[in-house]
Amino acid sequence: MTKLTKIKKAVSPLIATILLIVVAVVLITIVLSWGKSFTQSGLDKTGAITNDSCQGAAISISGCKIASDSNIEFFVTNISSSYSFLSTDTFQVDMVDNSNNVDRSIDMYTTTTWAGLAPGETIKAEMDPTNATGTYVDITVKSSVCPTDAINTFYDCHK
Repeated sequence: MTKLTKIKKAVSPLIATILLIVVAVVLITIVLSWGKSFTQSGLDKTGAITNDSCQGAAISISGCKIASDSNIEFFVTNISSSYSFLSTDTFQVDMVDNSNNVDRSIDMYTTTTWAGLAPGETIKAEMDPTNATGTYVDITVKSSVCPTDAINTFYDCHK
């Protein structure tokens, strides 16, 4: 065997090893770039589901009573330090009385002109229950714009 034949035999495994490494690096690069775009598109879809514009939105209900005309009166306060409800925002009210009569998704109306609700502001609301006619009522108020953030329940509203 000549020296040239030995060199050719030694170069062949070296070239095969280098080609194997290059193919592995190319495959890893393809998989990683696909994984990055797959993850990014999943995060973009998740971002579309959540609503960051409602961050910090919160309300409180107080002073609930059933008036002599059977209307339910209560106060809604924006307890957020930064979120303002606009005059176009609406609130939905669910009422359940002690006989399990239910009124759901009634638009809340206020006894004052609705001009929105800035942080710290309070409005008086009045509701005319249709089905909830028991001696006490549990009311839940939620924002139509931020229904999972701005929601509160007042239990045992009575005369």
